[in-house]
Amino acid sequence: MSASINNIAATFANLQITSSSSSSSLSRTSFPLSVSQKSISTKWNPHNNLHKSQKSSLINLYGPPGPPPLHSISTVHPHHHKPILSIPIGQKLPNITLSYLNPNDAVKTLTLSSLCRGKKVVFVGVSAAFSPTCTRFLKRVESEKSRGSDLIACVAVNDVFVMRAWGESMAVGEKVMMVSDGCGELSRVLGVSLDLSAKACLGIGVRSMRFCLSSFNGVITNVNFDDEEENFVYVK
Repeated sequence: MSASINNIAATFANLQITSSSSSSSLSRTSFPLSVSQKSISTKWNPHNNLHKSQKSSLINLYGPPGPPPLHSISTVHPHHHKPILSIPIGQKLPNITLSYLNPNDAVKTLTLSSLCRGKKVVFVGVSAAFSPTCTRFLKRVESEKSRGSDLIACVAVNDVFVMRAWGESMAVGEKVMMVSDGCGELSRVLGVSLDLSAKACLGIGVRSMRFCLSSFNGVITNVNFDDEEENFVYVK
């Protein structure tokens, strides 16, 4: 370190100071600059000189070298995941007991095993009876699935009276059965429970996602979820 300082001091000591009548200037020692005449390659890749572990870390951080991709960047939220049933396709439905109101205004119960035995049953899960989005969803499923199924069971975390009144208001066909999952047991077992308690204006709590589940003889054959969001207008 001391030798470097002495060299710097010696360099400044050798500088010559010239004066003139008009101005004073410092005559500095000129150092020749060697400039390479080689053209810079645009294909140079800094990753080639790095260790494999360093390459992977840089690529993960900055992406691969080269021009930016031409495709558009996805705007999907990274934490937004597609719903998945707790029971995989090909497995039997749980033998949950549901309830309904018969034409004589009597409350009846039935198990899923008895409802699905030997039949093609389509279950339509909805979040809230009478809501516009759930109404559109049920009508859409009814028009698409009525021919290829023996029964369409509309299930919601609502009481039996609301479910029947909703079915009557929509004039559902004979193949549509309005069923109550009053305590939300079926939605919990299927893993489709939906907590809407944050939407205080709706006055509802834990309900069910909107889904369409096809089954044959109690075995799940297909499932789809509806991603349309409810748009309610309310006044404070």
